[in-house]
Amino acid sequence: MPVYPFTYRPFEGKYIRRFRWWVVFSEEVRLWNKSRVFQILFLLGIIQPLIRFFQVLAYNSAMQDPNHPLAPLIRTVTWLKVDAEMYYHFIRLQAPSVLILLLFVGAGAICADRKNRLWEIYFSKPIHWYDYLIGKILAVCFAGYALTFLPSLILMFADYITQKNSSIFTLVNYLPLIWKSFLFSSVMVVPCALGIIAGSSIFPTENITVISVITIIVANTTLAGLLSNFLKDANYMQISLPVAIYFMGQKIFNITRNMFFRTEDISTLNILSYILISSLVFLFISIIQVRKAERG
Repeated sequence: MPVYPFTYRPFEGKYIRRFRWWVVFSEEVRLWNKSRVFQILFLLGIIQPLIRFFQVLAYNSAMQDPNHPLAPLIRTVTWLKVDAEMYYHFIRLQAPSVLILLLFVGAGAICADRKNRLWEIYFSKPIHWYDYLIGKILAVCFAGYALTFLPSLILMFADYITQKNSSIFTLVNYLPLIWKSFLFSSVMVVPCALGIIAGSSIFPTENITVISVITIIVANTTLAGLLSNFLKDANYMQISLPVAIYFMGQKIFNITRNMFFRTEDISTLNILSYILISSLVFLFISIIQVRKAERG
């Protein structure tokens, strides 16, 4: 004899009124942690943070002890110095690891749900298209920040605790550096994550998404190089989105010399506008595709 005759069992749970994107976010992160490939890529991505960590320890130890055997070497080699420029180079050199990791976690973020018919499950619950999309974007961005901003904070903390004259008041000196590291990490991670999410919403499989994203990046940079050489103006290299991101990082960290190309001084607003417009285009593509899926 049925317990609930002539009807289905009524829903006795509690509806989530706020932060419904957390369901999507937590599910994405759970899937990554089960992947051996993700673990290997993440371990490869933390090689440079480990090297920088020992650099901070060696630098502070040598600079505070004149009799340290490494003191003459560290004083003469400028790239061993622990300063704001070191954090810029740290985040910049993390770009390949971040791109590879984000391609792995983001290429199938949407197309895999479409292929496995998970959209019907997500949108049959009280989850709207913006909850779904916010959860996916935040999950992919979280993976990028885990290799850029989070290690930067750990390095700053290591620098703080290894200084003899450190106190609770000296922590204030790290606030501008924390802000710059977060801005540069965001400029690098967010456009990359939005572009990969947009590709995943358009293309049918993860492999096609990865190939398409890499092709677009190579074509974008190649076009910038061709225009720069043909028109004899190195400023056209900033048409390349990766180069524009690097230049924006230099602006954020107040590095005056150009490290990649001999260019004239370019307005920060122009570089930032290019990055923002590109990110908004990627976001707009994802919104169209996900809203179309919600409507069925």
